[in-house]
Amino acid sequence: MSDIKTPESPSEISAEWLRGMLNDEPSASKIVSVEIDKDFGPVSLLGKAVRVKIGYADQESEPRSVIVKFQVNCSDKKREGVIYHLLEEEKVPYAPRLYGEFGDGNLILEDLSLTHSVIDKNQELTIKQIRNVIGVLADINSRFYGDSRVPKTDISHFINSIDINMGESWDIYKNRYQGQLRGMAADFEWIWENREIVSRYYNSGPATLIHGDVNKGNLLFPNDGGDKPILIDWQLSGQKVLPFDLSYFIVQRLAVEQRLEYEDELLKEYYELLPVHIRDIYSFDHLLLDYRACVTRSMLSSVTGVGPKCSSRPDQFERADAGAVRVIAAVKDLKPVEAIQELREQGLLKI
Repeated sequence: MSDIKTPESPSEISAEWLRGMLNDEPSASKIVSVEIDKDFGPVSLLGKAVRVKIGYADQESEPRSVIVKFQVNCSDKKREGVIYHLLEEEKVPYAPRLYGEFGDGNLILEDLSLTHSVIDKNQELTIKQIRNVIGVLADINSRFYGDSRVPKTDISHFINSIDINMGESWDIYKNRYQGQLRGMAADFEWIWENREIVSRYYNSGPATLIHGDVNKGNLLFPNDGGDKPILIDWQLSGQKVLPFDLSYFIVQRLAVEQRLEYEDELLKEYYELLPVHIRDIYSFDHLLLDYRACVTRSMLSSVTGVGPKCSSRPDQFERADAGAVRVIAAVKDLKPVEAIQELREQGLLKI
């Protein structure tokens, strides 16, 4: 492998290189050709993923294709590989298999496109699918609760990220949604002004492994109608407060009417799925406060969605407008800034 060029882009992927990278696979030596699937190209702000079709001398060999992912915009490019190793070590069934790592955090992953699919962008999740995601989050959060192996996010990076994204996008957001933001613009500005408190809160206990971006594009549902979806793109994962993903998923993915109808039920369902040893030290009321406080994550994401980081998306404002309706309604209903203040007053948040 030392004489074979490590690819820095999809065009440099070769059969020889892939043969060496997949040397733990029985059929790796039979690889004779590779082909980049030009129709595969999920949108990601953090990396570029390509599907590589593999040709073998023996037509029965596997894998027939893999996903090669190039990290391009991460503060900690090797983080995702660490997380995949943790998931594999704990035999978590909700993530693709990691075949190998190369370069600066780049990955070779299992291709699930033949057995799993992303929900169409114009299609809402069913309540059954939502419950299945809630079950997956509860399982992952339970497995890694208090696990010191889960890497922490650099607080200074998150503080800077809030400052940069609000600086780039807040005026655009405030002007675009001024009619919907009546009385709530101050909550968004509080997050900006108190970005260190918000960042430290996310890293406070009780903590677990979170995915960081549980959205429709990162959820693969089984084509056979099976219950458990697969989570992909773990670039933003790390150690955060327990309901970080739960809050982001419910607020971002459920229509306002759907959230209002099912929110209490889903929160109780998630809590009951946590093992007894967690529930004994983490009350439902504490969960509810954390759930509300974590709406600040959705607020930051919503603001970023109208800014320059998302300008390359052809449907940028269509996506941003749909998300803003849900997030602003959640701010009104759940009062996340008040929740952070309540956590501090109750001694549950010490910063």
